[in-house]
Amino acid sequence: MRVRLLLLCLPVLLASCSKTARPVQLDFVGISTLTSSNKTVQPNDTLTTRAYAVGNDNMLKRLTIKVTYDPGLQPITYPVPLSSFEPKNAPAKQEITYLDSLIAPQVGNTNGHSISETLFVNQFSARATSGTELWQYTATDVAQASATRAYRLTVRKADSAALFHSYTMVLRPVPRRAVVAKGVRDRSRVFLNLQYGLQLPKYAVLNQERSVAANQNLVDLICVSGGTGTTVGLVAPANTADTVCTLPAAWATRRATGLRLTTISSDQFSKTVATDFTTSYTTNSTAYSPNSFYTGALSKGQVLAFKITEGTTVRYGLLLISDLVPGSAPVMICSVRVQK
Repeated sequence: MRVRLLLLCLPVLLASCSKTARPVQLDFVGISTLTSSNKTVQPNDTLTTRAYAVGNDNMLKRLTIKVTYDPGLQPITYPVPLSSFEPKNAPAKQEITYLDSLIAPQVGNTNGHSISETLFVNQFSARATSGTELWQYTATDVAQASATRAYRLTVRKADSAALFHSYTMVLRPVPRRAVVAKGVRDRSRVFLNLQYGLQLPKYAVLNQERSVAANQNLVDLICVSGGTGTTVGLVAPANTADTVCTLPAAWATRRATGLRLTTISSDQFSKTVATDFTTSYTTNSTAYSPNSFYTGALSKGQVLAFKITEGTTVRYGLLLISDLVPGSAPVMICSVRVQK
């Protein structure tokens, strides 16, 4: 993906602008509705950052965003009694390359000098587990000069000691055939890791250089929408039906996430515990047919049982469609419970 260049006059809005001219400048747009500095947020909060970069001496070439999660994203299984937990046994730090994109050069200004600028809008969700996440943005020019800005988010989850991991996701899939600006289409959060409660945008799993290909191994489900936005469904990467979801041939590891439709009501869902997840998947449930890796059109109130496999480890969980608003910009809210 190539980031579109937007030559804009933003000095009034920029946070902490540099006082001296440097080969590359990078700043966050600092207004109250945007994330531009360290803060404490709620699990799975939806946040937005606008990063503005300028190549003063040479053309900008690349924009990268890396996120370091500390501890790692894996939910912690705490011992009994809780006081016996050793922090050194928490998951190790985990770094994810969230964006690695070439910037198409744009030449010229009123003085005849060659410059380039870019404004990138990053809409994302905070982690679903307790811990911190360090977001580091780096802009690099063709001469390898670079500038970096960063902020740290802190998440405190009240039920971290529960025997299962629970969280809420807000999904905004773009209809497949809708006429939508590429920047909007690419930042729609539709690639999901169910164990972590992690949402990844398209550009975090697919780019021309394949530098984010490692993130494909994290994807359990993909949220998809029909051409008019009237239907929303979930599909596993192992799906082979092109009419449902097409993945590039270079996507090597495709998780075969199991999906079942249950008869559990929304009230019953709120009372389920970890031991119910396996039973809900193996009994009193219906496999999707003819495509076992695709739910078809979902509706509010449905409860799905799922099975995720990572190496030799198998985990079961339940997913409730808490709300579903179809349309040209569909929104689906899911409540998830999964074994740790």
